[in-house]
Amino acid sequence: MSKLRWKQIFYHTLSNLLVSITIIGSGVLIIPELLTISSTPMLLLIIITITTVIILGIICGFLFSKNISNNLEELSIGARHLAYGDLSYRLAFSDDPELGDIALAFNEMADRIEKQVTILQRLAEENEALIQQTKVSAITEERQRLARDLHDAVSQQLFAISMMSATASKMLTHNPKKCQVLIKDIEESAAKAQAEMRALLLQLRPITLENERLVDAINKLARELEVKQAITVQLSLADIDLPANIENQLYRITQEGLSNVLRHAAASKITINLFHSQDKRRLTLIIEDNGRGFDKTKISKTSFGMKSIQERALTMGGTAQWISIPNQGTRLEVRVPLTSMAEE
Repeated sequence: MSKLRWKQIFYHTLSNLLVSITIIGSGVLIIPELLTISSTPMLLLIIITITTVIILGIICGFLFSKNISNNLEELSIGARHLAYGDLSYRLAFSDDPELGDIALAFNEMADRIEKQVTILQRLAEENEALIQQTKVSAITEERQRLARDLHDAVSQQLFAISMMSATASKMLTHNPKKCQVLIKDIEESAAKAQAEMRALLLQLRPITLENERLVDAINKLARELEVKQAITVQLSLADIDLPANIENQLYRITQEGLSNVLRHAAASKITINLFHSQDKRRLTLIIEDNGRGFDKTKISKTSFGMKSIQERALTMGGTAQWISIPNQGTRLEVRVPLTSMAEE
């Protein structure tokens, strides 16, 4: 601001000096008798006149520049207030019309910014509330599904085992053959209940990869299944660098797909393939088994497992499709677009 002030003083002084020289020169031209005056008084008059003009120029320039400097300083302070988040700060209007227009424009801009920030803050709060509500809803839905699965599958199997055990104990002495049939049914029911429990436990694994790569997590999942289940898992996984959210969704889809195989397919072999297209614009995940398959026309549209996989695929902008033939197995194909990776 000091540089601007000195410039204003300089320009005022210079302009006043030029005006005084012009006035003196004009006076000499208009009144030639001034030239007859002794040079010393004439020179003294000129010096006094110029000195007076310079002093007046300095005073006027200082006062004018001080007014401009103060207004610009206030404008600078206002800009700093906005920059540091004080959106309520407003400028006082100046007596100068031009500076008053600047103050008016500044205040209108501050009003618009304050309103926009208020709207954005409200939207952010509403969005956070919706996210929390969605999380709570998802957790509640997952708990309800697990409770339903435990009741519909495991609980019923255990109840059947209990009833058959009681019947077998009564028939042990007078009908051993019937008792042996019941014991075999008990073994089958126990095996089914165990498979259901393992499938549910598979779904209860961590939803996120927790600093693991997708390929490593799927490989670990497959090895655990081979150890705990009488099932072979073959893997063909391309090591692709994917965004964390896509890796987490694909991992959850893999968990859900394997859980469905364990619960419904009675398969002895599972194949998992992960690869992208040649142009790297599409990623494909395939989970295939040699189990009993199913008739898609007889599957409920509200089946949670299939619905969950479809929803996860949709969140990535992709698709999920099942190809199944009864007694020949099932093939799940999940395709996800990777446009951003292809552009890189």
